[in-house]
Amino acid sequence: MDVNTGQEFGLQSVARDSATDAPSDTHKKMEDDRKSDYGSSQLFKSSGSLNSVILEETSSVSFRSALRMNSKSAELKLLSRSSNIQMNNSILSDFTINKFNIKSMGLIGREREIETLKSCYKRMVEEGKERTLCGQYISTQSLVQATVHKELVFINGYSGVGKSSLARTLEKEINSRKDGIYVEGKFDFNASNEPYSGIASAFAELSKRLLNRQDQTNKNTNTGDDSLSFRSRLSAALGPSASLLSNFMPELQSILPSMSSVSSDGEQYDFNVVQKRVKYAFRVLMRALNAEFSSIALVLDDLQWADMSSLEAIDFLISDVQNPNALMIVGCYRSNEVDDQSLLFKKVQSLLKKKDKFNFHTTDIAVGSCDIDSVNKMIMAMMSIDDEERTRGLAEVCFKRTDGNPFFLIEFMKMLQDAGLISYNLGLLKWVWDEDRIADATMSADNVVDLLQMRMRKMPASVQLLLQYAACLGSSFSAATLDLIWREQSVMSAEYNAGTIGNLLALVVSSHFVEARGEDEYQWVHDKVQEAALSLSDIVTPEFQFQIGSTLYHLLDANDLEERLFDVVDLINKQRVSKRPEFALLNLRAAEKAKKVSAFQSAAMYAANGIDFLPSNTWATQRSLTLALYTIGSEVELALGHGESAEIYSNEVLNRKECTRMEAFPLKMAKGLKMCTIDLKFKETIAMILDLLKELGVNLLWSRATIPLQAITTLIRTIKMAKKAPAPNDIFEKLGPMKDPKHLAAMLLLPRLGYACLRTEEVFLNILSTCKIVEMTLKYGICDVSSPGFTSLGAAVVAVQKDYKIAAYFAEIGLAMQQASRASREAESSYIAHAYCLAWSRPLQYCLAPAADGYAAGMRSGDTVYAMWNLFQHHIWLPYAMGKRLGSILDQFPELRSQMEELSLSEQGNNLKMYWQMILNLATTPTLEDSHRLEGTVFSAGGFNSDGAVDMATIHLCQGELLVFYDIEAAAKRAIKDGDKFEKLTPSIFLIMIETFHRAIALFAMARRTRKRKYRSTANKLAKRIEGWVRCGNPNVGHYHLALLAEQAALNKKYDLAEENYKNATVMAARSGHMHHAALINERYAEFLIEEQSDEQESKYRLGEAIRFYEEWGAFGKVEALKKLL
Repeated sequence: MDVNTGQEFGLQSVARDSATDAPSDTHKKMEDDRKSDYGSSQLFKSSGSLNSVILEETSSVSFRSALRMNSKSAELKLLSRSSNIQMNNSILSDFTINKFNIKSMGLIGREREIETLKSCYKRMVEEGKERTLCGQYISTQSLVQATVHKELVFINGYSGVGKSSLARTLEKEINSRKDGIYVEGKFDFNASNEPYSGIASAFAELSKRLLNRQDQTNKNTNTGDDSLSFRSRLSAALGPSASLLSNFMPELQSILPSMSSVSSDGEQYDFNVVQKRVKYAFRVLMRALNAEFSSIALVLDDLQWADMSSLEAIDFLISDVQNPNALMIVGCYRSNEVDDQSLLFKKVQSLLKKKDKFNFHTTDIAVGSCDIDSVNKMIMAMMSIDDEERTRGLAEVCFKRTDGNPFFLIEFMKMLQDAGLISYNLGLLKWVWDEDRIADATMSADNVVDLLQMRMRKMPASVQLLLQYAACLGSSFSAATLDLIWREQSVMSAEYNAGTIGNLLALVVSSHFVEARGEDEYQWVHDKVQEAALSLSDIVTPEFQFQIGSTLYHLLDANDLEERLFDVVDLINKQRVSKRPEFALLNLRAAEKAKKVSAFQSAAMYAANGIDFLPSNTWATQRSLTLALYTIGSEVELALGHGESAEIYSNEVLNRKECTRMEAFPLKMAKGLKMCTIDLKFKETIAMILDLLKELGVNLLWSRATIPLQAITTLIRTIKMAKKAPAPNDIFEKLGPMKDPKHLAAMLLLPRLGYACLRTEEVFLNILSTCKIVEMTLKYGICDVSSPGFTSLGAAVVAVQKDYKIAAYFAEIGLAMQQASRASREAESSYIAHAYCLAWSRPLQYCLAPAADGYAAGMRSGDTVYAMWNLFQHHIWLPYAMGKRLGSILDQFPELRSQMEELSLSEQGNNLKMYWQMILNLATTPTLEDSHRLEGTVFSAGGFNSDGAVDMATIHLCQGELLVFYDIEAAAKRAIKDGDKFEKLTPSIFLIMIETFHRAIALFAMARRTRKRKYRSTANKLAKRIEGWVRCGNPNVGHYHLALLAEQAALNKKYDLAEENYKNATVMAARSGHMHHAALINERYAEFLIEEQSDEQESKYRLGEAIRFYEEWGAFGKVEALKKLL
């Protein structure tokens, strides 16, 4: 612990219970160490007569100090010897003038560092005031773009220089401001395998303090229970993610006692999904908590011991562009324990590279040792002396001995007082010392652990033993847990007495080795104190720690063991000399728990340790346990990218003759996933999955030559079967869940097959995969992939049969399955259902909210690909198709780009740039002559090469949109050349509607200008297609139909009918909010009036209306082009 925490060393001791000092072998050994405490110390010189006198005096003082509260007369005699003053014992017991006043020290010599830290906080708060309402709750569904700067501060330096104390200066600053909060979390060097330990404790404290604050508010105001309101907001924000976080934050269960979870049959094989789920869960929790305060300062101490998962969590939180509230993360670490190969160093470098992109500030504060002037001021403060010259000589000696380290200085001064080298003269009423004597008697305190152990060895043997037990429990511990160990170990030597632990803990607290942090919780005042306790004697061996872990394993109840699982397993793993299946099972539990929260490094370690505990004949005696350990070992090594290690584990299982197909399946599935997602070997993945399906009894293909015929035949058959399915509201109850392991295994493989097929343009094989999912669902029951299977079948119906009613029905079945089963594929199901099925028969406005929900669901479940397609739909496609203002769409692009880059979604990132450039060309007027080309600062079609269907479709659409508005003749020529290219590349998607309409407008324009048949006939075909949509009940294309009727009438010289339809089309477009089409139709009407009617006045009016609507839409590039015509 750093300087400020050391201030607690000034408190008086409490009475010791001599009854706790009953001897044992361990105690006797420790008592011998105590009696020779200074004799073996490296802090005192070992030669010279003066040294002998000092050691003799030290022995006397040490003995009397040990009995200070138990025998007050001893202390009285000691003090009286130098002052010749006799005092009443009761008065002396309350006397503090003869003790160092560490409380008054504060942080001396750190003014510059304090100011830097406070300025970071002030900058964050002030910028936050300018950008957002303090405390405003932003739900995950509102998708509000956050522009508030966040602060990431790293404080580094050697142990004891005051890093933690410097960070705590923020607490006073924050408390002086309304509605801010400061919380701490600490990592433990003895539990570096435990995932998220420091962060989890900080979040737990944050949640508890929030609830306590709201409870207090309720009492003071006599209002309703606001904590219930917070719980409901937090529950709504987290959703199923709450159960995920509760794996390492059990406190959430008390805050949110009712927590749902998202089931996922295939999640155990898709490690990227698990990581993304955890990432999103952390962010949502922070957003929900952050929204309750104007600012949060999260201080994480001893980052040099943080696991990789915790470092990733810091990244998740600070780079969250959707958190609009003020957040400051302060990380403290020992600079001498972090090199350029450490995890922390690499993470810091990564964060520095992304700070501008994700809009947060970074600050590095290096804290060094104090100079001699600061050391002098500290000593003056400790001894309440105002004359700096009087303490100068002492300060010079202390500076040389401690190198200006504040924590070392405090312990060194205590050692000097205990040794009698500094004392308070009650006759003179001042501190006295001999600088030369101190200089001669002491050596440099290079290691504060030595100083601490000198104090510890002066304690009774029972206290020393207790300190060592406690040190094994981590940076914090409960009295109840410590009592379990103490009772078990003491009973064996008949030393345990009721109440002993309380007395000993009181003594340890009064000696300022630990401090209370709650009714039953304690923590070390500094990690160096814990380190000193661990190495206090040679009894803390791996066997000693193993025995403590074993004791906890056998004595903790099930709930407490689950909560402290990582701590217990880490202690047990200190020694693995015996083959203990029960401890192998315990490691398996730890590996599974770590894997659930994507702490794959820890999971791999626990799996390996569990295997070490297995007996030699394990496959014969512990088959299930052995299989589970090797399987999870292979899976998590694969998740870490360690292919060779994963292969070793995998082969141990697969090479066994008795291994069944279902036992081998998880390993083969994981291998296939690696082949598909990491190695990107899609053709090999298809071959492997087809073989696995055969092993499971699913023969998907007749033969390669007949795939097209088989796909069409199967599709027709599956559609007929699906039409007979139960109604959406009844389907889950009537079909029930799928239970057969082989069927579930096959259903896991089919979506992987479909994904690989899309990447290799195996369209017909993809159709067969979709049909098989639907047929198996109808025959065997519902599973995780049933919902997207049915929505995909609906999309196939749109593409092949154009039966929009049946497609909508299948989509509704899929969504009903999703809602009932709460499966993890909500984002995928919702996206396919609305973008490919329901948009053809429902208003586009209806699809906005589901797109937002689909985004949130995808982020929660880790399905970031479909989450971002939902976000595309919500932010770009639907607003553009509905004619919403271009400016509001443009505002979304920076946030979307940040998310795409963060999630490494290159395909979607490229598509984003295409739409971005298209809208920029419409909204701005840099060079009108280039506006019709998809070229610019964001994206250049000419310099982009891709043969991906999605990329080609998006370029085609964006280029076509620009041509319609800027070069309608070129648009018409392109329409003749390319035909239905967009629909062929992306069949069924609702954007086909606007693309078809704009092609038809361009073709009619050229038909009227050139009177060529090819334009007329193609335009009429498209007009008929759109008329068919209207007849099928499509509510989005009414003004399309009227506009094309007007174009047809104008082409056929039915001018009155043309005018009527133009007017009706413009009115319908304007009333429905389609500003772009109100503008385009008015533009076409103006051309008709001037060319066919020679009505210049009315033509100018309609052109003016077109300009007005284009301005309202935000297409200022088009406005400038039209103004030239006026």
